[in-house]
Amino acid sequence: MSVLLIILMSILGLWAVLATGLALVWGKHLRLERQGHGETQERNARYRAALKRSEQKAADIAAQFEALQRDHLDLQQAIETREQEPVERPVPMVMIDSLDLSGEIGTLFEHVARVATAVRSYSAYTRGKYGPESDKARYDLLWLADCLHTYDRVGRALAGGSQRALSEACGELLSMYDMYLKDDSGYDSRDTFRRLSERVPLAGVIDAVRAINMKIQVAPTVTAGALERRQQADALPVV
Repeated sequence: MSVLLIILMSILGLWAVLATGLALVWGKHLRLERQGHGETQERNARYRAALKRSEQKAADIAAQFEALQRDHLDLQQAIETREQEPVERPVPMVMIDSLDLSGEIGTLFEHVARVATAVRSYSAYTRGKYGPESDKARYDLLWLADCLHTYDRVGRALAGGSQRALSEACGELLSMYDMYLKDDSGYDSRDTFRRLSERVPLAGVIDAVRAINMKIQVAPTVTAGALERRQQADALPVV
């Protein structure tokens, strides 16, 4: 009887050991599966977040594309409308004694704007942003300002309607600009305008000044008697 009890106790003990081992192995397997499941869920959450961001980005791109399409259509319609508009005939806007100087005066204004833009690059703000002032900056500023000095005479001649005064102003401008391209003295204006030839070209403005002078030379001058008669006619009362 005692032997049978011992055998049963041994069998029960062995079963308990085997069950405990199986439980430990199964528990470890379950923990690994639970950990893998958690990692999978976290990875799926990241994928869903990335997918949501991609969908939002795609929606934004689609909205931008639609906006670009609308802008393109608006521009295309504006171009078509502009092409359908009748071509505007140029009308002389600057006249002096029946001489049309619109194109030449426009070129002079463009030259003034280019000089102003070039001068701005020598400002203290620009030097502070792009580095110290160059050694030739003082000469460049001198000649850039100097090339506009005679424009006051051009303005007075236009305002006064005097061909002679305008011709004299143009002659002085041509003399100055001719000297600029030849002078190689200590101040060296030739060096300045050669270095700045792309930003402040003198060829176009010289041609414009010459054109003004040529128009004045070939145009019939207003005689003193004709000018007096014109003034008398202007003074007559309107009936």
